[in-house]
Amino acid sequence: MKCKLGKNALKLIILVLIIAFSAVMANLIERDFGKVQVSLIKLVNANGETVVAKMFRPKTATAENPLPAVLNMHGYQNDKNVQDPFSIELAKRGFVVLAPDSLGHGDSGAAGLNIMGWFADPTYVMGNEDALAYLVTLPFVQGDKIGVTGHSMGGMNAVKLPALFPDNVKAVVQQASAPGSPELPNLLMLQARYDEFPGFRENQLRVENLNESETRLAALGLTGQTVEWDTTYGSFEDGTARRMALIQMDHHLLPLQNKSVAEAVNWFNLALNDGKEGPMWSDPTKQTFMLKETFGFITFLGALLTMLPLTSILLKTPYFAPVAQPIPNRYVAKKNYWWLAATINMLIGGILYPLTTQFGGIMTKFEQWFPFAKMEMANGVFMFYIVNAAVCLVLFLLWYRGAKKEGVTMYDVGVSFDKEKTKIDWKIIGKTVLLGAILFAFLYILTAFFQAALGQELRFAWPFFRVFSSANRVGYFFMYLIGPLAFWLINGGIFLFGQIHQKEYETPAKTQWIWWIKAVYAMVTGLFLVWCFQYLPWFLGGAGPGFEIVGLPQFTSMWPLMLFVYVPQFIILFWFLVWFYRKTGRIYLGALMISVLVMWWMTAGSLLIQ
Repeated sequence: MKCKLGKNALKLIILVLIIAFSAVMANLIERDFGKVQVSLIKLVNANGETVVAKMFRPKTATAENPLPAVLNMHGYQNDKNVQDPFSIELAKRGFVVLAPDSLGHGDSGAAGLNIMGWFADPTYVMGNEDALAYLVTLPFVQGDKIGVTGHSMGGMNAVKLPALFPDNVKAVVQQASAPGSPELPNLLMLQARYDEFPGFRENQLRVENLNESETRLAALGLTGQTVEWDTTYGSFEDGTARRMALIQMDHHLLPLQNKSVAEAVNWFNLALNDGKEGPMWSDPTKQTFMLKETFGFITFLGALLTMLPLTSILLKTPYFAPVAQPIPNRYVAKKNYWWLAATINMLIGGILYPLTTQFGGIMTKFEQWFPFAKMEMANGVFMFYIVNAAVCLVLFLLWYRGAKKEGVTMYDVGVSFDKEKTKIDWKIIGKTVLLGAILFAFLYILTAFFQAALGQELRFAWPFFRVFSSANRVGYFFMYLIGPLAFWLINGGIFLFGQIHQKEYETPAKTQWIWWIKAVYAMVTGLFLVWCFQYLPWFLGGAGPGFEIVGLPQFTSMWPLMLFVYVPQFIILFWFLVWFYRKTGRIYLGALMISVLVMWWMTAGSLLIQ
């Protein structure tokens, strides 16, 4: 026992050191190895609203040598760190960059957020005007040479700001967003070839044809002209420069595309620096942000992996040892039945995903039914979890009626602690919950430390491990937790490890990996098929997206693009779910930890409406 405990302690230490090294490297890349100062700015406006922003200040930016600046705004459901690719590459080439969290997002407050007013009010930009007002007053910033850029919702904010700051804003870069207007100064539109939102591509099924759209050309002030992609029109001197760049990427991932960033860097240099290559200038295509994102992914994966040795250590203690029970192996699903049940389950998940997630988003039925549910993204995810769990529970109970006659008990499906009768050992359940709480506390402390010490969230491309910015977010974490907990207990518990229980293979390692691969088939393939239906027509060179081709545009926007996040996330999480089950012999700890993780990631970084 001492030997195993020592090995697990060593594994834990090594993982923490890997996380620390990766966080340090991400921090160094973000700061261009000391050439750029990165800091958090907290602004409180006249209405008492708090706006938090991330400042990138080149060391060459001084009161004696002020530099042009860019306000870099994120999209809906994102935060300031999602825009790091633009912030990093602009700052290292001599631009001061301020990346704010819009109201209701990230670390900014939500008290002043009026999400519906945002659509109608041309002066309302979700707190970003406060960030820009602060930026133009900085002594090391050339206040009359300001650029604004934003992704999606941030791009829609960007086109409002020149009218509010006419003497300051000299260039606009929209990233996968709605068209601006002819009055905008020096406008670059980064157009996603596979943009899921119809309004951002004017309902075109072949986005590459947008350069012939009269509506788009009118918005650019290029009516009656033959306009080519990746070609600049007009003049920077009089603010009429116009360019549309076609980016071979979907909506959400456009900021992570090399061409997107290079186009923006070049554009701001032409518009704000007259094209002069200053002392910090380098080839815009030679970028380092993806290396920073890679180190971020290592910190994310490393944090997940710390659960394994820490759990093993705790289960070796006398107090937590009862949590680890023998794996029930009296019942194994027959091969043909396993594949039939797994296929039905994955198809149900694929069908329910587009149907149930429609309840999430701005001013949906879910919010009308439950006005206290103020996390737009979490509403859709909650509905997917809870409805999927309900359907699975009904099908499980129908199966169990017959299985009981053949001697299958709740012990065999990982629920009961008695082989013959349904018996819940509440002491063990309590210890399981406490064990889960310790694991969560460890991960949270780890996250808080690296976020405070190095300014690094444990993430890749999307907010994952981050501290809760308000008590409200903590409250929503507990409120929404019931949805994923039901799903992971039922679908990822009694169904996966009970109804379609698999056989043991020659070694524990082989069993772990085969169980995981088959779990992915049963639980994730349906979502992957939805992704394929939506995107393959596009990616194969045709028109798209798939849901619009078949006349179902209501399913085409936000939720299919989220599968770029959810599918790989689920694939990783099911590996851990299998490990927890095999470690404890029961469904409880795995379901608890996976539920805690997915709801933590959701409620700590998602849009919050007060």
